[in-house]
Amino acid sequence: MTRHRALVPSAAYPSGLDALAALADGAIRIRGAIAFVTATGAELLGSLIAANGNLQVDLVARGAPITEPAALDRLDELGVAVSVVVGTRATRFHPKLWLVDHADGMRVLAGSGNLTRGGMRDNDEQFEELDIASGDHASLGAHEQRFGRFAEFATDLGVVRGTPYWNAWQKQLERRRELEEQERELDDELMRAADASLAVEALYADLVALYEQTKSEVRIAAHGGGTRAYVASYFKRAIDQSRGASGPVPVVARMVKAPTEGFNHLAEAERPDLMVETLVVDAAKPYHHLFSATTVAQAQASLDAYHANRGSR
Repeated sequence: MTRHRALVPSAAYPSGLDALAALADGAIRIRGAIAFVTATGAELLGSLIAANGNLQVDLVARGAPITEPAALDRLDELGVAVSVVVGTRATRFHPKLWLVDHADGMRVLAGSGNLTRGGMRDNDEQFEELDIASGDHASLGAHEQRFGRFAEFATDLGVVRGTPYWNAWQKQLERRRELEEQERELDDELMRAADASLAVEALYADLVALYEQTKSEVRIAAHGGGTRAYVASYFKRAIDQSRGASGPVPVVARMVKAPTEGFNHLAEAERPDLMVETLVVDAAKPYHHLFSATTVAQAQASLDAYHANRGSR
């Protein structure tokens, strides 16, 4: 019988490492087919092996350029039976699969995380665990066959080590690390751009919401007597014109530096919640960091003055 046991992440297993460690308890053998193996991942697996006595571990890993040869050497030192998928076949090798043999059956852990510190512990990865009873021969056979397909084209690490391929792989590592650092810098640049873009869009949305809410909820004195809806036309026009130009942040900063007539209208209506200053000082907003400390201080000073004047009435 095959039974679904748990998911990663979950309360039971926050990470793939937590799940694998739990499955290793009392296990006879662990087999892994993993695309990317690093030194940090090797140390994690080493700690798991040390905690489980005479646990037999077999690992099929992808070769150059993605896996670190030093990580495979370390696993070999730890007693792991390591084999490597090399050549053109390696470019297609992307599994993240663990089979854990117990006396009463097999546990299967499959997901998205490689054998790295990030993949097994730090990243937001997903895994699913299955429990297969020893009598469920069909399911056991299916998983054995699946693993066999991954191991079919692997070569024992001892055969690969010391070959021209292995030596070239090691020589390329320093250059590859430099390229990886450049890629990380580019990734960070993109992430910052994405964060800033999303923050600006959130600010646009909040400013438009202020305009619409003000128009529907705030009334001011009309020239011919009585009251009328307050339509902050200049405010809306300035926000709309900032798109594709300098963006809304400098526009809002100018409004905060020299409060407009709109501030007075909202003060008279006792609606500080609709003032742009309230948006600027709200540290929970995703765009809060886009405003300078000076702008935030000016916004806070205007709000403080409003509350002081209101309290003196």
